Amino acid sequence: MITHKSPISGISAYKNTYVATAGYDNVIILWDAESKRSIARGCHDHLVNQCAFNSNGSYLASTSSDYTTRIWKIPSMQIQSILIGHTDDTEGISFHPTKELIATSSRDTTIKVFDFQGQLIKSLQGHKDDVISVEWMKDGDILISSSDDGTVKFWDVESGKILRDLSFDDVETDTIAVAVEGTIFAGNDEGEIVIISNDTETINIEAHKAGIKRLVYSDSVKKLISLSYDRSFKIWNFKDGKLHLEANHQFDNMVWPRSCAFLNDSEVVFGTFGNKYAQFNLKTKEWVDNNIEPTYGFNAVCESNGDIYAIGDAGFTFKNGEKKAEVGSLCNFIIDFKGSIIAGGQTGEIFNGETGEVYYQHSSPLNCAVNFKHNEKDALVVGTYTGEAVVLVKDKEGKIAYEGTFSLHENAIKGIAASDSSIFSVCATGAAAYHDVNSFKLQKVISDAHYKIANGCVKIGNGQFASISRDLKLRIWKDGKAAVIDTDHINSIKCISSDTENFIALGDYVGFVSLYDMKKAAFVKHIRISDFGISSMTFDYSRGQFIASCYDGKTYDINV
Repeated sequence: MITHKSPISGISAYKNTYVATAGYDNVIILWDAESKRSIARGCHDHLVNQCAFNSNGSYLASTSSDYTTRIWKIPSMQIQSILIGHTDDTEGISFHPTKELIATSSRDTTIKVFDFQGQLIKSLQGHKDDVISVEWMKDGDILISSSDDGTVKFWDVESGKILRDLSFDDVETDTIAVAVEGTIFAGNDEGEIVIISNDTETINIEAHKAGIKRLVYSDSVKKLISLSYDRSFKIWNFKDGKLHLEANHQFDNMVWPRSCAFLNDSEVVFGTFGNKYAQFNLKTKEWVDNNIEPTYGFNAVCESNGDIYAIGDAGFTFKNGEKKAEVGSLCNFIIDFKGSIIAGGQTGEIFNGETGEVYYQHSSPLNCAVNFKHNEKDALVVGTYTGEAVVLVKDKEGKIAYEGTFSLHENAIKGIAASDSSIFSVCATGAAAYHDVNSFKLQKVISDAHYKIANGCVKIGNGQFASISRDLKLRIWKDGKAAVIDTDHINSIKCISSDTENFIALGDYVGFVSLYDMKKAAFVKHIRISDFGISSMTFDYSRGQFIASCYDGKTYDINV
């Protein structure tokens, strides 16, 4: 049976008949909802982000990091058309309720409307940052879009004009849902649901402890589901213009809180970190057993005493290619903390990657970590999805303890590094910041450090740092100022590492690795080592080479 080999980012369902899943393995799969068996699949040239059925279930559309949207015939999954025109990842997608039109939104800040033959009908410009979601109003030709620029805009498609422009004080708004009577729900990075009615009034509801990543509304039962990185999803009844909380559920560790869909009035399907979708029964309040198996992509790698450790989607720790331990859920980092292997990820737990011992539980997922000296103590700082840093310390007897939590950014920390005096971090907003290693006081913030989302950073010696971003640039930071260096990468740069003296290594989402020689001030290598993305890199001082972890579940040696 056809299944996914990487996590499922997007999901859609059609009338208890079909389920479609969009995967980070570049594949979109059509499933029979009753038997839960796959029927057919289609392929993109890069990650598939989201998918959606049209109103009668005859077509399916998928958005991708290959910058295209593809329309598929159902149930054959034959390609109907490829929609070309965006210059960055396509994210949001919405079929017109009655016409053969489809709207797409992109990280290139635009919204585009195509017909089913792939002809571009209209390009809508007005957002200043990534446009994550787009939806048609149920009764016609008005589009609603939400963006990382903190606005929700209403568009007249025929004229291309903005009819209404709502600003939310620069708070990123990732998701919108539309009720048939015209009410719009928006979810933001502060965990709020914003109810937008036909008049100018908006109502903000404190819904979650972390950012809301997806809202889905069912007109038939008048229920709204909100998904958050606080590891919960909530069911809301919509009555008399107000939302009433019906239930609050915790995610299974295998579920990725990024997408869901109503399968019918009582069952909801979710994307996962595994090979199949997850299913939840709202009446019994139980997860349906879909026999989900883990996927084995690696998200992080580290070296310790000559041994290579890797961890990823399945939550398994591997040591020199052999499974060492099972920690239960997807992990984003693994690091040698003075002889202890520490890992963390989606559950918010910071734990020992070999024994599973939990040192601290945070309220949101974890992204990255680095060792540093804090008031002469060995310390580890962990960057979180909510912009906070969690600090652990290790005493002379080797005992690890929680030291404290402090705020670095207002959004997800994407990379963290440390020198003798400063913690340097980069954020999903593109910002960079310096904090004192002892007091954690802010030394300097550069809000426009990167043109797009920053993805990582590393110390390179002499108090300097380097960072990378979706803007495809390498930045070398000295005294709070950056030298911006062009790269040969044409897809988002995912990870960065350095030997701190000679080389900086970069890895991107389509398997390319490049080496920058700091002494020559030039790139000296640019090679493709896999068809899958490079997730993490580290320098192995015992062998004098870089090690790259990959979403194909392998590690690769990179000679300098």
